[in-house]
Amino acid sequence: MLRFVQNIISDNTDTSSPTTELDRLVYGTSHSPLLKRRRARVIVSRIRLLSLLCFIAFPVGFVLDLLAFTGDTLLILGLSRALIAFLFLALFFGIGNGETLRDAYRAVGIFFAILLTFQAMYQPLLDLRDISAIAGIPSAGYVLFPFLIVVCIGVFPFTVKEAFLTLVLFYIVEMLILIILPEHSDPHQRLGILLSLIAAGVLCAFSAISQLLYMASLVDQASIDTLTQCYSRNSGEEIIDVQFRIAQRETACLSVVFVDLDNFKAINDKYGHESGDKVLRAAAKHIARNGRGSDVLIRWGGEEFLIILPNTNAAGALKTVRRLRNIGLGKRPDGSFLTASYGIAEMQSSNSNDWQTLVEFADDQMYIVKSNGGDDIAVIDSPVLADTSSIQPEGQIAE
Repeated sequence: MLRFVQNIISDNTDTSSPTTELDRLVYGTSHSPLLKRRRARVIVSRIRLLSLLCFIAFPVGFVLDLLAFTGDTLLILGLSRALIAFLFLALFFGIGNGETLRDAYRAVGIFFAILLTFQAMYQPLLDLRDISAIAGIPSAGYVLFPFLIVVCIGVFPFTVKEAFLTLVLFYIVEMLILIILPEHSDPHQRLGILLSLIAAGVLCAFSAISQLLYMASLVDQASIDTLTQCYSRNSGEEIIDVQFRIAQRETACLSVVFVDLDNFKAINDKYGHESGDKVLRAAAKHIARNGRGSDVLIRWGGEEFLIILPNTNAAGALKTVRRLRNIGLGKRPDGSFLTASYGIAEMQSSNSNDWQTLVEFADDQMYIVKSNGGDDIAVIDSPVLADTSSIQPEGQIAE
């Protein structure tokens, strides 16, 4: 993620490379944790809404079946509708409020599986060989049902890869369902249905991708600090909340680094806020260049930054900060090197129960360094070690 921030704050007028934009559109691997979380929430919320609507619509549709079908066909259709309505109700309550794309993918898969199951159940019962077989609203609904399924794809903000895989799986199932049509059905009619579904699917996929681009643009505008082009504190708090939950669920490491630029107020007082802003931008740029693709840089407030390092223990975080101090944070207006005080806290070793406590531990360690003159690193191994004994002296910045 710091690589993405680095692209944004580069001196070029084109703030993102074509490769990054292509990945953002096609694969989504460069999406920020914040965008992933927003996408997951939108997808899951729309699945729940559609599930609720389907739970209501399927039993109501049986009233129309009474006007067009009789005997065993009506009975089987009624039982099928009851089963599908129950499955949609279970999906509505079962998926809850998903926070990850894994939850969203699972919900989407179950949703389409239920719809295709209903189509596979009614298809062999109905002698709907072509459009001319439509004799009323019920038969028209069953003929057009596959198109209603594919239209649902356009409701979700998908990447090109996600939309393509969804369509491929849908078409494979549709071809299998068309195979089980009555033998006397017109093969040209089957091909026509499939080609029409492909055309509809492409249009719906375009709608899904357009939603993703629009959402990504809105998230970027709302989450980026305009001065440093890092994540703002509000969006940063949401990102660290996501990372903390993931680390808890997967029992993985998570470290945070609290960074406070030394004697920054003196720059504003002596050289003015414009010079101070230049120093802030340069510092953010150097921190971003030092990070890995998965790291997240947040402007916490004023001259304070927070670095989130997923899957990184305290030792790994310390190594990252040492490398950053060797690279440097740029220079002050008088030509001297800009330094900072660093506080490191790791989730498991600090026994943090929430991300606020974890950040507080890192802040405490930073304050210890600041109280001892700054330009150093303090690492917390556990809450009881939050004192000067935990400071790791690193010496002066390399010139």
